[in-house]
Amino acid sequence: MGKRLRDPVHGLIVFDDTKIDLLAWSLIDTPEFQRLRRIRQLGVSEFTFPGAVHTRFAHSIGVFHTARTLVEVVRREMKRLGKDFERPKAEVALIAALLHDLGHGPFSHTFEGVQASRGVKRRHEKWTADIIRNPEGCIRPLLEGHKPGFTEEVAALLEKEDPEDIHHAIVSSSFDADRLDYLRRDKLMTGTGAGGLDFDWLIDNVRVAEIELDAPDEDGDEPRRVPTFCLTAKALPAAEQFLLARHTLHQQVYFHKTTRCVEHMIAKLLRAVANLADATDGNAGKTGLPDGHPLLSFFAADGETVTNYLALDDMLILGSLDALSKAKDPVIAETAGRLKERRLYKSLDIAEFGEDSGRQRRQLRRIKDRFKDQIEAETVMLDENAAIGIYAEVGGDDDKMHKKLHILDANKPVEISKLSDLVRALEPKKRYTRLYFANKEDRDKARRIKRTP
Repeated sequence: MGKRLRDPVHGLIVFDDTKIDLLAWSLIDTPEFQRLRRIRQLGVSEFTFPGAVHTRFAHSIGVFHTARTLVEVVRREMKRLGKDFERPKAEVALIAALLHDLGHGPFSHTFEGVQASRGVKRRHEKWTADIIRNPEGCIRPLLEGHKPGFTEEVAALLEKEDPEDIHHAIVSSSFDADRLDYLRRDKLMTGTGAGGLDFDWLIDNVRVAEIELDAPDEDGDEPRRVPTFCLTAKALPAAEQFLLARHTLHQQVYFHKTTRCVEHMIAKLLRAVANLADATDGNAGKTGLPDGHPLLSFFAADGETVTNYLALDDMLILGSLDALSKAKDPVIAETAGRLKERRLYKSLDIAEFGEDSGRQRRQLRRIKDRFKDQIEAETVMLDENAAIGIYAEVGGDDDKMHKKLHILDANKPVEISKLSDLVRALEPKKRYTRLYFANKEDRDKARRIKRTP
């Protein structure tokens, strides 16, 4: 009898007595994977959607389960195309799918943004690979016990930016296991009516076909061609709804103004802690955190090790808000106290001044001039980086061709916007510009600034 988990999205997930399922179950039991129980899939979205408390632990198991479905699609398609099914590569993809989120830090993309502002541009994919390769961790021995060299195969697949074969598409493509799980899971847990996903119909109409990864170069060389998942023409309506669901989730959930506000407040708090922890004048005590606290250890000079990184999670930071609210540093104390009690900054969306982009820019310029000092002090925070298009992806790289959805038109893969008026209309990115004010009075003053006709 295998191991079983009951999941709100997939129902019963069964781990059989096969080698790969036994390996997956052993990996789930490692401290590195169990840490994902303490990292929320949607970060701070629970401030807006109280049910959005699902974790990257549950999501990762769902991705593994979905990857098994996609492996069977590959097996089916290889038979149709008269090609061999490569089980070893499929097993690498399955384990990569399971472990793909190991490297997420607390509050995920918010934490990456904090690090980037400090000059550390290291995405979670790199942390994931380092955790997998870590000779002192629990992941590597299990992978090497399965097969010598398996560790590097899994880590390399997760680090790879451009696909080389169909197995990469299981982990990273327009129709990968990650988004097939999070779209359904996030829709369910937030309670939003963000489009419909006809999962069974989509899976039934998945085919493997080659797409051009890039354009011909100046020397006239042929573009690179790689196999990926495409959908048959009769699945076009379902494909439109699939992309529309992603678009709506970004609009209603991921880029919700309150969620973005909380993310900016947490980023402000973490930057302030990092600045004091990294100082050489003994100011770390002003954070309110005790000596040896994992945040202080990580942000200290030369503290960004795998061990210190793995000590960080959402629960650690949320559980430290009380101590941070008593910090000697006024910025840390005030911001932590606000987050603890949900006394959030007040939002102002530039769209309130009308849809005309020129008018919006003029109004934003007036507000920035009036509140220049507050913006520098971050008592007014400017958010200009939220842009939503049909391929929008938080922290992603969806401009790449293999991340775009293709439909088979007369058996030739065609990017969906060339066939769908709906997708084409939503393809241009719409930018959302907001300001967050520490007090309501300043927000109201900004609203009353003379509007240009």
